[in-house]
Amino acid sequence: RFSLRREKLSVARLQREVAQSKSEGAMREKLIHELEEERHLRLESEKRLREVTLESERSRAQMRGLQEQFSRMEETVRNLLQSQGSPGQNGEGTVNIMKVYQ
Repeated sequence: RFSLRREKLSVARLQREVAQSKSEGAMREKLIHELEEERHLRLESEKRLREVTLESERSRAQMRGLQEQFSRMEETVRNLLQSQGSPGQNGEGTVNIMKVYQ
């Protein structure tokens, strides 16, 4: 009788251990899945960051080019205004240059 009770307790303890082991295994699988998902999201974020950084660098280079082009155009207009003669003619010359520019 005593050994039967001890055996039942032992079986109950083993069943608890098996249930706990299964529960831990399920938790472990869930954690692994979550870690893989987080890793995937991080890699996607890093990829997007690289894309945005490249796009930003290209935009900066394009902006510098446009600023240089605008400066050259300003200089050209200034030179054209100066080459048109006296200050009295500048007003009329500006209109002509603006018409040509448009």
